[in-house]
Amino acid sequence: RARARTHSASRDTTVAMASSCSSVRESTRRVAAASHRVKVIQRKIEQVVSEMDARTIARVLGPQAFDADDVHFHDPEDPELTALYILCVDAINFCFWPDHDAVAHVKVAKKHYHQFDVTARYLLNSGLPVEDAKPKILTGDPSDPSRGADVSGAAQPRGPDLFDPDALAAQGMEYEHIAVGLKRALERDRKCLDPSRLVAMDGPLLREMIKWPRTLPLENERARLLREIGLGLMRHWNGKVTNLIEASSNDAANLVDLVVQTFPGFRDATIDPRDGRQVFFYKRAQIFVGDVWGRFNGESLGNFGDSVQQLTMFADYRVPVVLRQLGILKYDDAFASAVDAGVSIPSGSADEIDLRACTVQAVERMKHALEARLAKEIELRPALGSGEAANPAVTSVALDWFLWTQGEKRRDDSP
Repeated sequence: RARARTHSASRDTTVAMASSCSSVRESTRRVAAASHRVKVIQRKIEQVVSEMDARTIARVLGPQAFDADDVHFHDPEDPELTALYILCVDAINFCFWPDHDAVAHVKVAKKHYHQFDVTARYLLNSGLPVEDAKPKILTGDPSDPSRGADVSGAAQPRGPDLFDPDALAAQGMEYEHIAVGLKRALERDRKCLDPSRLVAMDGPLLREMIKWPRTLPLENERARLLREIGLGLMRHWNGKVTNLIEASSNDAANLVDLVVQTFPGFRDATIDPRDGRQVFFYKRAQIFVGDVWGRFNGESLGNFGDSVQQLTMFADYRVPVVLRQLGILKYDDAFASAVDAGVSIPSGSADEIDLRACTVQAVERMKHALEARLAKEIELRPALGSGEAANPAVTSVALDWFLWTQGEKRRDDSP
């Protein structure tokens, strides 16, 4: 059991509670062991881990893989603002797929456009009338909205911009739109995420802040969660995220506990309808702690030492796709058919609980398998550097980042 101390502006209180991370690990282990819809295939885990080369292994060790694409705000001179940004991004990091449904017809039209022959594309791009002409948003390389086409029809790079209006018309919302949107908002106005302003957040204001052209998925809920961030920080932490982080005493699991205690919207738990028992995931609370560790490179505010190993992976809907493609997760025939047909899995259903729990446990087993391999194959260590950095811990956090990134690369082609 872990003891967490919550600091208020007016008083100190001590609250004893079971570790949130332990609750995730133990409850998902119970569910995964009994699951019939989804199975974790141990021999596939061992095969995948055995086939990882030194470069791949280096990517899943330590915090260096965070923000490889440079989409996050970071001011080394202002750790408070950096941490506040991370907390706000992670508070609204959920449910992106409905926006993809909203632009599905545009994606189909864009795909059809790229079946035109070179002459038709030349006429379309030149602005001359042509039968079946499509809007400007349909031009460019269909696999990369940051590329355009010249009059010859050849794709030419033109500098990626996630918020190019033409690109947004055909691109459903993804995590990077939230991350970059709030980053740019801070670059325009460094006070825009102040807790005193967050408490007044509403849907249209959030939409304008990140410059999104249409209603956000669960827009009002996202705004409510940001209001909750502002209120929780002012009520319990004197308006400072750094006060919250420092109260954890450099312990990752303690920080997850404090986040869950302070912000009800981070309490990602459900009741299993089959036995009435609670199952814990705490996805976004753990993401926040992992992101602090990654953003600060395991130092200063992110210095959690070995305790970062207590975090599990972050159970979402992207990583299980990759694990299934690797053969690590196996669905029964009925569940596989439903997923492949694009049938929505109801939140809190037995199917969703099984899938999320097995995903957590699969990554836990991958972590243990990789630890065992590194203990035997010490020749992998020199590729990681020298000194203390040459012996970083295997973490579920870094494995999650790696798997999630692989899923992002295939997001338009996977069920």
